[in-house]
Amino acid sequence: TARPLPLVVAMHGGSGNGGGFLWNWVREARTRGLIVIAPTAIGSTWSLMEPEVDGLNIDRMVEEVASQWNVDANRRLLTGMSDGGTFTYVLGLRDDCRFTQLAPLAAAFHPMMMTFASPDRVRGLPIHIVHGAQDWMFPPEMARDAERVLAQAGAAAVYREIADLSHTYPRDENAAILDWFMG
Repeated sequence: TARPLPLVVAMHGGSGNGGGFLWNWVREARTRGLIVIAPTAIGSTWSLMEPEVDGLNIDRMVEEVASQWNVDANRRLLTGMSDGGTFTYVLGLRDDCRFTQLAPLAAAFHPMMMTFASPDRVRGLPIHIVHGAQDWMFPPEMARDAERVLAQAGAAAVYREIADLSHTYPRDENAAILDWFMG
């Protein structure tokens, strides 16, 4: 195709899989003409302590897709739910990350993650955080702290807390996330 296509890489939660998680994204992506990749973690969940393990696998998938499609280098969203959202921070804050926007959902965040982040990478980086106020696994305070810490570091962070959401994927948020991504 001649027109560059935006790319979304959507990562499942712990013990999930890409094939199942992909269906959360198909309708909105097709409607907007986006490419979606929903990889499956190599282990039982994303390699949070060794980001290069799953990170290199994701890079290979993106390169494979980009060899066959005209992928927009300026519109590459890395997103995920739970461990996939946490891995969005781990991978997405690294200096060598080629994703242009991050959207972690129901993710764990610790300010220590910023020690691995390059100030140049974080400054101006668009990050859309979504979290449930009723999340029992990762308390919403964690997401509020993420927004505060990232904004202080210069990221263009936005935070949306959903009052009645527990620790689950808020599929209804995809349209708003993609509007933000494409905006």
